[in-house]
Amino acid sequence: MRTRSWLLPAVTALLVAVCLTTGFLIGRSSYGEHPDAAMVQLSDRDVEFAQHMSVHHQQAITMVDLLGTAVSSDVGAVAGQIRASQWREIGTLTGWLELVGAPFQAAASQGGHGDHTVMAGMASNEDLTRLHETAGPEREVLFLQLMIRHHQGGIEMAAAALDTTAVPAVRARALSMVDEQQQELASMSLLLDARGASVLPYP
Repeated sequence: MRTRSWLLPAVTALLVAVCLTTGFLIGRSSYGEHPDAAMVQLSDRDVEFAQHMSVHHQQAITMVDLLGTAVSSDVGAVAGQIRASQWREIGTLTGWLELVGAPFQAAASQGGHGDHTVMAGMASNEDLTRLHETAGPEREVLFLQLMIRHHQGGIEMAAAALDTTAVPAVRARALSMVDEQQQELASMSLLLDARGASVLPYP
């Protein structure tokens, strides 16, 4: 079976609509300025964080969609929570990028067909194909394993942003990501342990 690319092709159009609801206004930067935004510098690293984390979050949503709804209630609950939180954060991140005139994805990631596994914790296309092709308890276990590793990477990326940003809104959002994903990771680890499975190695 041919390897598939799972990043949602219509996500950019959806994100523009979602970002209009975000309350974070980031102003002038090297990418341009938004006349109605507070005049706050958004560094190149802040822009890169927003771009990369948006792609990272998009894959998490894709994994939830691949999991489907024919799952146990406990796995379904944590999957639904992840989907909601990741969409909310994508709205904030893409709102920043919209306001400073930056592209929603960095050049290497545009189109969703590149090798995104260089980002921390990202699943490969082969991983996602396996998730699509499995069923029942095996799919639940694989979903938990892939999402735990994915969250480990997301926490690492957000923690790095905390060390580099000087923008309060970026710092607050990165800290919120660390806290929220740590809680979700703990819940998923318990679910995985209850199924007698172990976590995947994290580089």
